[in-house]
Amino acid sequence: MRLLLLVAVAALALLLGLQAATQWRAPLTRAVPATQPVLEALCQTLDCQQALPTNPNDVVIDSSVLLRLGPGMYGFHVVLRNQTALEVASPAIELTLTDIHDQVLVRRVLLPHEWPRPTASLPAGAEWSLQFELAFDGIEGRVMTGYRAILFYP
Repeated sequence: MRLLLLVAVAALALLLGLQAATQWRAPLTRAVPATQPVLEALCQTLDCQQALPTNPNDVVIDSSVLLRLGPGMYGFHVVLRNQTALEVASPAIELTLTDIHDQVLVRRVLLPHEWPRPTASLPAGAEWSLQFELAFDGIEGRVMTGYRAILFYP
């Protein structure tokens, strides 16, 4: 009887461990990157969805340039870099044009599916170069002197 109880407790502990691993797989993968292949295989077996990490500090803007192409038309070139050893979800880019007083003239959010080469994820350690041609209405007669580009996860 005791042996049967011991086997049942061990099986329940194993199931609890598997449930915890699938529930907290993203933080676990971030803390111990070597667990990623095991957790991916576990998720395929259990038919769970493995969401990619979305830590705002994982992806940075390496460089960006905004050029005026004509009235209300701008070219925006940005290089994103994944700083981690893991594949991460692609962030959105918020581009804000400002005037001499740093007041917002116009703001545009560029979602990953709107990128010239849409991608849902950025590979580990990869750089991703993007080039946009953007039209901004309503800024004629106002002088754009600066811009801000930030990354975020909606």
